[in-house]
Amino acid sequence: MDIDNLITNWHAKASDNDYFSKFIFEYLAFIAFLKKKKFTNTRQDREAIQKLKRDNDIKNSYFKKLRENSTISEAWNKIIQELNRVRLGNVSRTGEGIEEIKWWNCSYNQVNSKTNDDNQKISGVIHGLDDWENMIEFWYSIRNNLFHGGKDPQDARDLLVVENGYKTLKPLMEIFLDN
Repeated sequence: MDIDNLITNWHAKASDNDYFSKFIFEYLAFIAFLKKKKFTNTRQDREAIQKLKRDNDIKNSYFKKLRENSTISEAWNKIIQELNRVRLGNVSRTGEGIEEIKWWNCSYNQVNSKTNDDNQKISGVIHGLDDWENMIEFWYSIRNNLFHGGKDPQDARDLLVVENGYKTLKPLMEIFLDN
């Protein structure tokens, strides 16, 4: 299998009209890139996600793009406003309600390595346009909720977070593909 071709094809497929499809395809390109190109020694998605949270070069490239492109910052501001209204959570494993996202505010390899300061921060919100670790966790959490039946394409909030999730993830994929 040609991994470069696979990643490029998933990224291209993300140009579909429906934002739920766009996000899913972009996310597939994103996780394939992380695990097959960027962090090839990782076995699980979570491990690659945590490594990306600590990658300052990618973070700086993304923030440069965010500062230069008002569409990206506008999308993040919509997400920030919505999550300040109602925090993001995980669809519970039992299907009854929403659970706090334990990896929120965490860039360590182990969730139990979080500091008191990390634990004091509000979970499920983006704390600003420089909150790299939670931007990444946002994409991962949206993916989890989509894949585990927790997002409704007819729900206005779900559409808002998925649409803007796509609009904010796509520029990161462009950075990956341009390198």
